[in-house]
Amino acid sequence: MQTGNLVRNHRVKTWGEGSVSEAVDMIKLVEDLSKRPRGRACVVLTHEYFGQKAWATELSQRTGAKHVDLLDLFADNEELASNVSSFSVDGLFNLLQKQVESPVLIVTGIEFLKAAWSANANAVEQFAHRMETCEQLPAIIFVMQFDSELAKRKFKRFRQYKFVVDQKETLALV
Repeated sequence: MQTGNLVRNHRVKTWGEGSVSEAVDMIKLVEDLSKRPRGRACVVLTHEYFGQKAWATELSQRTGAKHVDLLDLFADNEELASNVSSFSVDGLFNLLQKQVESPVLIVTGIEFLKAAWSANANAVEQFAHRMETCEQLPAIIFVMQFDSELAKRKFKRFRQYKFVVDQKETLALV
């Protein structure tokens, strides 16, 4: 039995045959995401809000992807800020599709929109559907606070792709 060390979310774990599931290499995921014919969006669920933006910035620097923080984007744009309560899931994806400076976009700061969508019982399903059917560039990685509904959702259209990643199950960006 071969053993070794795996750096996972800044913790080192030792593994033997089958005792630890394979960690997600985020740099490879960023590279592969824009090459998908469909399903060009995914979510990284974080367990600590603080540090999420710095982690996404580091990932964007290591991969050449563009990082956009929605909270900053809305704060800097009066028209967007005035329409938060009526801003839809489709509106979000349409807005992000206009950010074409890079083949991959890493998005943080979505929590305030999720809160605005809380009155819509289908918002998570709409969001998941848009992720799964996204075929335009840029490909999108949402980095957001852990959401149990998204975490347990089964994506059935393209089972070969990863749509939801728990940040605890990623290789550290070292």
